[in-house]
Amino acid sequence: MTSTFVAASCHVCTNSLLPKPISSVAPVRRPLSRKALKCNAVVSAPERTISHSQSANTTESQHSSHASLPQLSRQTLQGLEAELDAGTSMAALRRFSDSLAKLPEIEWEAKLKPVMVELAYNLESFNPAFTAVLLKVQSSIGHSDYVRRDQALKGLIQPLAGEYGMHNGQPQGKTHRELFSEFYEDLLHEPLAGALAMQPQPPASVLLFQQMMNDITTAGGLGLDPIGQGSYAMGYNLAIEYLADFEKTWMLDSFKELDSRVLQPQHRSLKEWLFLEIHAEGEAEHAAIGHDAVLSFVPAEHEQTLRRAMHDHDRDFSAFYNKLADMLQ
Repeated sequence: MTSTFVAASCHVCTNSLLPKPISSVAPVRRPLSRKALKCNAVVSAPERTISHSQSANTTESQHSSHASLPQLSRQTLQGLEAELDAGTSMAALRRFSDSLAKLPEIEWEAKLKPVMVELAYNLESFNPAFTAVLLKVQSSIGHSDYVRRDQALKGLIQPLAGEYGMHNGQPQGKTHRELFSEFYEDLLHEPLAGALAMQPQPPASVLLFQQMMNDITTAGGLGLDPIGQGSYAMGYNLAIEYLADFEKTWMLDSFKELDSRVLQPQHRSLKEWLFLEIHAEGEAEHAAIGHDAVLSFVPAEHEQTLRRAMHDHDRDFSAFYNKLADMLQ
């Protein structure tokens, strides 16, 4: 099966570990090289609330005015991304990665198995989150500008398609669930299916999933109009992709250290690296695509909505990874 998507590929194909260049996307800074800005306070008040009576009278004006609203500047969006560098998730991800790399030689397997089950659920739970983001932007039909909405969706669909092994101009490859299963079995010498049957709803990842879906589907409870809801969803999505760049790069580094220090001496050296390598190489590109999708859709007046969405995910994601770090210690 060949993908019908015509936009630039966002996921790294299993046949190649190098992401394809996207000429329209500015270079994305790699982990540990970003300069963090001072983190602003999370916005707690709604940016704009439209009552049912107001919305009926403003639909036409929203639709006609969205195209003319000033777009968010790239510099402003980079500043919002940099706030995540000083956020709580960065510290939690660093703590988890350090704990993973330093797992003890004797207890590493017992400590790591429940964490891997959490990650199996967590990684798949981003697929419905991405789908919810797409739905929020698509549901602004009749309110948002036709072209700006279409360009945003063109970018947003790509990471979701890649999760199922779909890449431009290539046969459909293995899904990321298949790749994770292979990595799990190589690491722990047992099928993932059995572990998931024993714990189908790991508590930390279930909680994060519920929080993500609630935030995306309700726009953080801010009571926004359809364009505002789309802006919030895109800000949330961008935070997911931006933090994943660090998450997967550091995870790969930590597993390499664990493999060298613990697994190889025990004659259990890892062979199935593809899942980790694909994500470590590809997440920066996903963040760049999400960055440009935001610029194509979100008006400048929604800066605070974006900030609120990005900080909402930072809050919940950090709690999740701090819990995983606790499980490793």
